[in-house]
Amino acid sequence: MKDAILFDIDGTLLYAKGLGRPAFAEAFAVAYGVPVDLESVSFVGATDTAIIRSLARTLGLDSTPEREERFFIELTKRLEPRLAANPLHIYPGVPDVLARLSAEGFELGIVTGNIRAIAWAKLIHGGLACHFSFGAYADDHADRDMLARLACERANARGLRPRLLVGDTPKDIQAAHAAGLPCLALASGWVGREPLAEAGADFILDSLGDVEAAFAAIREICRRG
Repeated sequence: MKDAILFDIDGTLLYAKGLGRPAFAEAFAVAYGVPVDLESVSFVGATDTAIIRSLARTLGLDSTPEREERFFIELTKRLEPRLAANPLHIYPGVPDVLARLSAEGFELGIVTGNIRAIAWAKLIHGGLACHFSFGAYADDHADRDMLARLACERANARGLRPRLLVGDTPKDIQAAHAAGLPCLALASGWVGREPLAEAGADFILDSLGDVEAAFAAIREICRRG
């Protein structure tokens, strides 16, 4: 049975340079019929579905399945062209670590707060899509813990054994542990080492920039499991 490693996207693999917020606000206004101010909204570790439901509650609106589906369509329509026109920032070491893991026989999956279409648009425009074969996304479930469990179920259905989740926020750590996995936390996004340690990260790296160190850490965590 092949081992599988799960990765978060934003703050872990890449940075979309703030392109998502204006597209998100535009999509919400179309789907829910009212403008929204996202200045005080934190996207760190959150899922798109959880965010729109929270916004809807705050505005006294029902977040119906029809509105959510319209939001997903509108978000993709608005964000995908932005991603295509603006090069994403890929964090140091990411392409090399992913290539090394694939070459060593690991299967790679995604656990992300993005909806499926946006997750794959980011991976494609970031040149990383070729390394991933499955995942769990915000349009599957609003709760990140459930997404980690769902990704594990999908891995198992493919004859894979999930071993590790790599992320950059306390919510990634919580989701990993909820799914029975250790978490390699990267202080490469918006959260520093101390909060990641306090959240119970099993291993912390500043980034994947040192490919040999990153691969050694992944190997060690998998060996412990």
